Amino acid sequence: MGADNVDVFQRLVFSVPPLKVQIPALVGLSGVYSLLAFVAFSMFTPLSPAPSSVLPVAVLLFLLPFLFAGELFHRLLPSYPRSWSFFLAAVNQFVLFVYSLVLSGANDVGNVWSIVWLLFITIYLINILALVVSTGIDRYKRILLVSLAEPAALIAAFYAFAGGDLGFSTYRHVFAFASLLIAAAFLVSVLALVDYLIRSNTDVSAFALTSGILRNDRESLDLGVEAEPVVETLAIDNGRRLTLAAPWVHPGPLGGFGGGQLSGNVIEALNEGESHGFFLHVPCTHKEDLSNPTDARKILDAVADPDGVGRASRLVHEDYGEVEFYGRRIGDKQVVYLHSEGIDDYDTGVFMRDVDESEVLLVDLHKHDIQDGPTKEVQYGSSEADRLKDRFDDFRERLAEESLHGYAAGFAVERTDQDMIAVVETVDGQDVLTIGIDTNGVTPDIREMEDRYGEAFDEVLVFSTDTHASIYELANMKQSNVDALEAAIERALDDVSPATVGLESRKTDPLKLLKNDYNGLVFSVNILIRLTVIALLTLYALLVLWLFF
Repeated sequence: MGADNVDVFQRLVFSVPPLKVQIPALVGLSGVYSLLAFVAFSMFTPLSPAPSSVLPVAVLLFLLPFLFAGELFHRLLPSYPRSWSFFLAAVNQFVLFVYSLVLSGANDVGNVWSIVWLLFITIYLINILALVVSTGIDRYKRILLVSLAEPAALIAAFYAFAGGDLGFSTYRHVFAFASLLIAAAFLVSVLALVDYLIRSNTDVSAFALTSGILRNDRESLDLGVEAEPVVETLAIDNGRRLTLAAPWVHPGPLGGFGGGQLSGNVIEALNEGESHGFFLHVPCTHKEDLSNPTDARKILDAVADPDGVGRASRLVHEDYGEVEFYGRRIGDKQVVYLHSEGIDDYDTGVFMRDVDESEVLLVDLHKHDIQDGPTKEVQYGSSEADRLKDRFDDFRERLAEESLHGYAAGFAVERTDQDMIAVVETVDGQDVLTIGIDTNGVTPDIREMEDRYGEAFDEVLVFSTDTHASIYELANMKQSNVDALEAAIERALDDVSPATVGLESRKTDPLKLLKNDYNGLVFSVNILIRLTVIALLTLYALLVLWLFF
């Protein structure tokens, strides 16, 4: 995933525990927090709270407001999952605990008052921010009311126990309530401004984007230009037929937006019924992302049924240092795989500007480390692009001289929690294993597997589809289903028999690709998200000054 992508989302993604974990944790932590708060107040304040107060405080302050809010968020905002609702409540429960520890260090009644109201405002703002980001800003009026549930319950408890007996004037009470409302209004104004600026620049709502990504919605982006990209089809037939689709379209930008789920949609369609197929990633950038996820159907309609030939060359490998190529002739056509450990994506014209797609299939293996891949993108027209193009042309000239021999192949497609494929090809005594996974880069266990199988095969090629379907996977995937892939390799070995292989290309019907609009989208989102963080930190600093000084 390149540096130009909306990579800020990856840093915010984590797995929310299930309710069967969250609710018992909420109950148990209420007791733990209450006990620790009791110890802090006993040690650091002149107060002498009774041990019998631990349970009432646990129930009334650390539990009931958050159980209430956890259920309320979900019921009043139906698109907000119940597990997210209780997780947000658990976060606020922890915030209350932290503030209770801070409160134990207060040295006068005035500081107690300021700390307590800063707590109420903090919880209110956390709720507003979380709910806007995950459900959208269009419901801000309802969000303002729903977000008030927890602080309102805590304010009621505060006044029931002590708030009215601290000796402050009516003005001080009104000032505190006004501060809470002003802070909420300021936050919503900042979020609305961010949304307006992004929408005015890209025609996309910032919070429709964030909420859609978090919920994995499928959404069209009203961006891009009309195009008719080429779809190349490589078919292997040994009695069973394998269709490998290689559209000159990038599987992005992210999640259900545009073509983020393209590779998975193509793989699913190619494996309907008794059919078999997979997705190949060509060297391209996010400028080739689909605007509309439904246009995946147009790509599938352009998948061809090429005639095959029974003769191919051995697989040739050449390492040029900054890039390496693998390739074989199939009849009078060529299939080439490229890999560069230091490059993430390439403009489409870097390699193919004067090459007929019907004659050459170029596949980007994209086998970088899934969590620590490169961010570099090669721009068309750059010196580096010209150098890589020279390497590519040199390799193709060498490949054209290779002799043809009888071709045999076997394959297996594994469709479990991860879509995977194994293809074994045999030409003139050379055995080549190709394994592919519908991920964005490969995990360390796949790299170990590549080395291990390199002892049994003459060449092992590993590729990923560069999918952007799952933001959680992009952020957190650490291992692959190696057992399932090894089983697929065994089935592919057993399936090896004389085969034909063919290549054909077709253009799609008109569809929209993001092109340069992608840059506007990403630059706007990345810049404004960072400005939002700065604005929130500034708001919090002003609140501290406002309440304490």
